[in-house]
Amino acid sequence: MSIKSRGNLLRGVLFGLVLISQTATTEGRIFQDEEHNRPGEDLFKKVWKPNQTDKSNSADGLGPMFNGISCVACHNQGGIGGSGDNIANVQILTVLPRQDSRRNFRLDQIALEMLFKQAVKLHPDFEFQNSVILHRSSVQNEAYGRWLKDIFEFKSVTKATGFESNRKLVEERGRLLFETPIHRVKKGSAKDRYTIQISRRNTPSLFGVGIIDMISDQDILALESAQKKTDGPVKGVASISADGEIGKFGWRGEQSSVAKFTAQACAIELGLSNVDHPQARLPFSKSRYSIQKSHDISKSQIKELVEFVNSLDPKPIRRSKTHSELQLLQKGQEQFHTIGCANCHVQTVGIAKNVFSDFLLHDMGPELADASHSIRKKTHSPAHSPVYGRSKAEFEIQNPQRWQTPPLWGAALSAPYMHDGRADSFHDAILVHGGEAASSVDKYQRLTPFDRKLVLEFLQSLGDDSTGGNEELPPETHGWGTPPPRSRQGRLVRKQP
Repeated sequence: MSIKSRGNLLRGVLFGLVLISQTATTEGRIFQDEEHNRPGEDLFKKVWKPNQTDKSNSADGLGPMFNGISCVACHNQGGIGGSGDNIANVQILTVLPRQDSRRNFRLDQIALEMLFKQAVKLHPDFEFQNSVILHRSSVQNEAYGRWLKDIFEFKSVTKATGFESNRKLVEERGRLLFETPIHRVKKGSAKDRYTIQISRRNTPSLFGVGIIDMISDQDILALESAQKKTDGPVKGVASISADGEIGKFGWRGEQSSVAKFTAQACAIELGLSNVDHPQARLPFSKSRYSIQKSHDISKSQIKELVEFVNSLDPKPIRRSKTHSELQLLQKGQEQFHTIGCANCHVQTVGIAKNVFSDFLLHDMGPELADASHSIRKKTHSPAHSPVYGRSKAEFEIQNPQRWQTPPLWGAALSAPYMHDGRADSFHDAILVHGGEAASSVDKYQRLTPFDRKLVLEFLQSLGDDSTGGNEELPPETHGWGTPPPRSRQGRLVRKQP
């Protein structure tokens, strides 16, 4: 069976701005102490290993499933805590129901019940949702490789250990995971056919998340209400996280606080179980979660990590060296405002000044659709079932075309762009918009070449790389082999058109 790619790299995330001041670049920071020692920084840089724990030999350290060996392995562009290049992208495995005669996925009760019945045989975590993380590595890499081979029908499985094993499996599939945003494989017989899909997520920057965490729900809901009252196409909606609060973190606002985001990342990305989140289990395990007597990372260590992440200020705006340069950048901002991009990328939201986001979900069109985590299964107990004595499953369907507006502070240091890292430059990122942003893209394309260049120069000013960039991380720290080329300041070597 061959893997079929979705194909073209099309529409993406809206970049829109309004005029900003080149003063007080970290306004809103009320708790930063530059001289204060941040104990969580050592934890952020720490290289975790299997069976390595500080306080208990009953915990298992790194893994059993993991995507990185340290936090800084993925968060390092523009400095410690920044975004990640595509090499650090997270891969998501999604199951989709059978298609009808018009090649549309069926979302009726029977089709969805059949889907989850089949999917749970692939991975036990498909019990209540249609997506799971397809981890890069496992402490049981050979067994994990066999599991991948069974799913994707690889011709062979490497027996190498560490990160390289699964990277070689990716190469065997023709590098499809890195060359296309989404690809799919049909599974099952004609009677119970379904589709598995692989998509990816780019690592977001953590600069300024402490300020974002302090934005009130009322500030975000006010933006939602204001957009509903306009006549334009932009109609953002607030993301409601699993805890019932407004989500501000993640490409779809899955988490409502830095603390919850950090605890989940430790458990899922590093396999470090903690009091707030269980670690990811082996896909061929029979237990719902990896069972161990003690946690890999303590509650106090999570707190230290959260405090460190909260202390990461947004990257400052590059100061203009001359008055004429300042005027040109302001004209670029004016163009962004004129074509309507600032409707989504709001300059100031509550305490967060120069953040350029509304933290709302926007429909970005079918070309950007990704059905990962779009179907959730809820099961009533027999006593509460509409048919007494029988459990009844209900399915919650989310719009797969919605994405949360990413903050643009420090964006010049965070390429590649988009939720899956498909755009190498600001120009590409603008062009791959759709849905609610389509009219702004059309206006951008109508600008003169000079005005478009002004817009790109303005975007390139959002992040001053003279304040320091990436540390030269040795391979044993990040685990990626040869890192991508970077400038002296640490910014990735990418050229704008």
